Amino acid sequence: MRQIKYSQNFVKDQKLLESLIKDSSISSGDIVFDLGAGHGEITEILRKYCKNVFAIEKDKKLYSELQDRFELASNVKVVNQDILKYNFPTDKNYKIFSNIPFNHMADIIRKLSEQKRLADDIYLFAQKQATLNYLGLPKVKEGLKSLFIKTKFELSLVHRFKRNDFKPSPRVEVVLLRMKRHESPLIDSEDELEWKNFVVYGFSQFKPTLKVSFRSIFTDKQFRRLSKDLKFGLKSNPTDLSLDQWVSLYNFFRDNIDAQKKELIRDSYKSLTKQQNRLDKVHRTRTDKEWRKK
Repeated sequence: MRQIKYSQNFVKDQKLLESLIKDSSISSGDIVFDLGAGHGEITEILRKYCKNVFAIEKDKKLYSELQDRFELASNVKVVNQDILKYNFPTDKNYKIFSNIPFNHMADIIRKLSEQKRLADDIYLFAQKQATLNYLGLPKVKEGLKSLFIKTKFELSLVHRFKRNDFKPSPRVEVVLLRMKRHESPLIDSEDELEWKNFVVYGFSQFKPTLKVSFRSIFTDKQFRRLSKDLKFGLKSNPTDLSLDQWVSLYNFFRDNIDAQKKELIRDSYKSLTKQQNRLDKVHRTRTDKEWRKK
């Protein structure tokens, strides 16, 4: 990851930050993580409202500043580490309130959603358009990102920032995204990889309808019955189905489709991830070259 200070925008108004934290679910008994803590503006407020704060910061200069700032704060621990490499607790509940680097939003959300023990509640400063993709908005169209995350978290947009709330002013619109953990995940942990393979397979066939995409998986009779029972059209495409419809479709697949057909979806998610990593690498290389010219 590039140094976080080059890709992060800091909130100028401490009263705004305090209002957002007071309106959150954070309480006096909570352990809270501030990811990419920067100069410590959020950490400073969090420590007044919760039991312990872990300020995670990769940039060594900012880390040193944080150590000096919170040297006498008994409930603050400053950690010099890359967010994407940090190991979150597996033996205790925790929450997150963080102004993350916007250009690493997808990687950070993926990291947070893959923890052995998920955070109880997460508040992230995030790019508006990317947030809408996770929410499945504006037309309630579910995509891969929203389907993967929503099985674990209930998502909501809780605040819209003004660009002049930040220094420097961001080029994009910024919102506060809340990810509240479901008490029970919609997909069991042992089924998660198969669920991801199933959804990716359905989205990656590039066929005119979901029925055609899954014609090697479901018989015509099965799909027609599923369409009727789950109340979606036979001409529906992947984004036309709601989260609940996708989960029900997968549950039928898991319980009723034979092992030979299940082999057809195997490694679908792995292949997609490799493709995305290649594209991300190209993007980062180009971005870094442009950065050096500035």
